[in-house]
Formats: sequence, structure tokens, C-alpha cells
Amino acid sequence: MFFQASPGRLVRSSQQFVISRKITTSGIIGILITVGCCYGLDVIGAIEAKDAGPAASNPVSDSRSESSPASPDQSSGLLSYEQCVRNLSAGTSEEKRQAIRSLMHYRDSALEPILNALQDEDAAVRAEAIKALGELAPLKAEVVVPRLLKCIEEDDGYVDEQPNWIRSLQTIGKYREKALPIIEQQWEGGDSRKRAILCLVCYEIGPCAAPMVPKLMALAEEGPDICRRTAIGALMAIGPDAAPAVPSLRKHLYHEDFHTQYWACRALAAIGPAALPAVPDLVDRLKNGVASVRRNAAAALGKLGPEIGPDAIAALIQAVDDPLQPVREQAVLALGRLGPDAAAQARQAIENSHEKRPIFPRSAATWAIWRLGGPIEPLVESLVTEIKEGVYREEATELLRTMGDAGRPVQIKLKESLAAVAETNPEEAANIRETLREIDQEPQKIDKSSKKGDDGHPE
Repeated sequence: MFFQASPGRLVRSSQQFVISRKITTSGIIGILITVGCCYGLDVIGAIEAKDAGPAASNPVSDSRSESSPASPDQSSGLLSYEQCVRNLSAGTSEEKRQAIRSLMHYRDSALEPILNALQDEDAAVRAEAIKALGELAPLKAEVVVPRLLKCIEEDDGYVDEQPNWIRSLQTIGKYREKALPIIEQQWEGGDSRKRAILCLVCYEIGPCAAPMVPKLMALAEEGPDICRRTAIGALMAIGPDAAPAVPSLRKHLYHEDFHTQYWACRALAAIGPAALPAVPDLVDRLKNGVASVRRNAAAALGKLGPEIGPDAIAALIQAVDDPLQPVREQAVLALGRLGPDAAAQARQAIENSHEKRPIFPRSAATWAIWRLGGPIEPLVESLVTEIKEGVYREEATELLRTMGDAGRPVQIKLKESLAAVAETNPEEAANIRETLREIDQEPQKIDKSSKKGDDGHPE
């Protein structure tokens, strides 16, 4: 997913929001802003956790016995169960948090005292309890999820640059399909605020929320602005299984609310090939929408693949000269994604546009030119430069990740640069280390472009 920026900081002051450059692009953050504005939720910061592994990766599952507490090795520094309960009753903030960390090892027996800690007057203690419940997921979802939903509505605490209500939302996401019965139960009879929050939960659950597609479609059709946008955001997170919503989303591309239009673009892109019937509508939005709609329509066309056809490719080539930089950026990336077989004729248009009005990040243009048969050397140079400088580090890292084995020259150059700046420029060194860490710790998302010939180009 190109340039789905990880969250930055969001600060609320007298109903005015100051949003960093990277937070404005996509993901759940836009929805969170809307929900926070409309319902008074305290959106001060947000950390997206969509790439978290499935709940099965957690150390506890429902298959664990509900017998008496296990007895952790006391040499590990863990508190006894009784000491944990005493600390939670009358301890300091740090003692309470230590108690919660120890309680996790008692599994089922830990649930009641941890759930009680959600009512503690100290926001840091509540945050620790929310985190612990995420570690225990999907244990006792029928008990835990309703309590976390209540936290989303009521907990205004803010700890470690993250609001507790967002922390609770993300924790529910770890319960995956186990949370669905609770979502469905609370959906019925819920007001607009409740349903908007449940849409955010569906977003966090992702594809596991597929059974909610009919309800989300109905809400998007009939609900107020806030519900319509959050419902479409949830359909986006569900992805291909939201294919039944394609006809409805096509209509939303022409809604009078432009926010609805660009969320519909994103949802169609996430649905994939089943959304190809929407290509003519996306082309219309690329030509006639407002700026944010044009850029999202361009991105959607690129993600739907070469099957979009020559008319859509011609529209993307035309958008390379759009007067607004974000639209040019997404058009260039989309053409690069389509590859040389579908869009080789776009290379000259991108080169001309980039020379006349440089596209930022520069690596977007050099990557697309390389994908369409151009040299790899300018791409290597632009990726290394932008990763070192930091402003476009995340975007450049994402492009590097998609290159697979073809990106090895970039990694080699980064390691050479790290040795050169390690002592003279700590900030650049930190940026390089962070990118190398991200590349090394995740399996490479190898694009079709990663199969390359002797000249380094995609085969």
C-alpha cells in the first residue's frame, strides 16, 4: 500500500486541529479525526496497528484451562497473585502497573482484577490494563470486548502520546472474529455515535468483519456524514470480501460530500479486481473531482492493476501534469504500479513532468521511471537521500520494501552511508538505522518488479 502514512501527531486546541503532513494522507486516522471532532473524543495522538499479527500470536487463548492460577517462577521478579491484588487495591501507580504486568501470567484468573483496573483513577494504570487485555486476546471476548467498548466512550486518558480510547479500539482489534457477536449485538438499537465507534472497531478487525458488510452498506446509504464515512472506511479495511458493496461505492463517488468520495476511492482500491466495473467512475473522479478526490482516484486506478484499460491509463498520463503536486505524485505511482507492459508510454510523460516541476518525494518519480524501463541509478540516489534526510523516509522505505531483491543496491548504499555519517550526523544515522531495521524485521513484500533481468529492470 503506497504512502499509507503511519500516524503523526494530532493536537486539539479550542476545536482547532493541527495535523502533521503525514497524518493527512490515509488510514484510520482520517476517520478518527472525524469521530473525535463530532463526538468530543480526545484525539491527541494515534498509532495505527493494522499490521499487527492475528490474535493467535498472543500467548493466551480460550483453550487455556480456567482452573486455579498458575504459579510463575518467583525468581523472574513476578508478584504473587495475592500481592498483585493488594497492590491494585492500595499501591502506587507504578506498583499497580507492575501488578497488572504480573497478573498477565496468571491467565484466566487475571481477568477480573485487570478489568477492575479499567476503572482506576490513574490514566497510566488504565492504559496498562488495556495493554494487558490485548496481550490476553482472544481470552473471554464476551466479557472483555464490552468493557473495552465502554472505555472507548468514557476514557479520556492520554498516556505515552496515545489516547486510551484509541488504545482500547486497537485492543479490540486483536480479538478479531471473537468480537463480532458483541459488535452485532450492540449495533442493533445503537445511535449514530455508537455505530460510528463500531465501524472503527470493524476497521481494526479488518477482513474478519466481513459478516458486517450488509450493515455497513446500509449505514453508508442511510446514516449521517460521520456514519457514512466510518462505514466506508470499515469496508476499505475488510478488503476483497466487501465486493458486494461495489455498486453502492460507485454511487458514493458522486456524493456531495467530497470526504465520502475519496473514502469510496480507497475502499474500491482495497476491494481489488471485483471493483473493476468502477473504473469509468474513477476516471471521471480523476478528471473532475476536487484535489483530494483526484489523488485518491489515481491511487485506486493504480492498485486495480493493468486491467483498468487504455482509457484509464491515458487519464493517468494526463494527470501527471495536474497542477497540484499530490495528484501528480499519485498518478506517477499508479503508472509505475501498472508496469511496462501496460504503461510503457507513460515514461516520457513522467520524465518531462518531473523535469519541469519536480515531483515529491523524488523517489516516486524515479521509482516509476525505473519500473517503466528507466535506469535504476537515479532511483538508488533518491531513495538513499530521502531516507537519510528523513522528511520522506517512510515513503522511500515503503518503495524500497516493494522492490524486493531489486532493492539490494539501495540497502548496500545505505549501509555505506551509515558508516560515513554514524559519528558526524546522528539524525541521518538514526533515519538509516530505522529503515534498515524495518526492512530486516519484515518479510519483503516482493512486487512483480522484483524479478529482474541482468540490467536490473523488471522482467
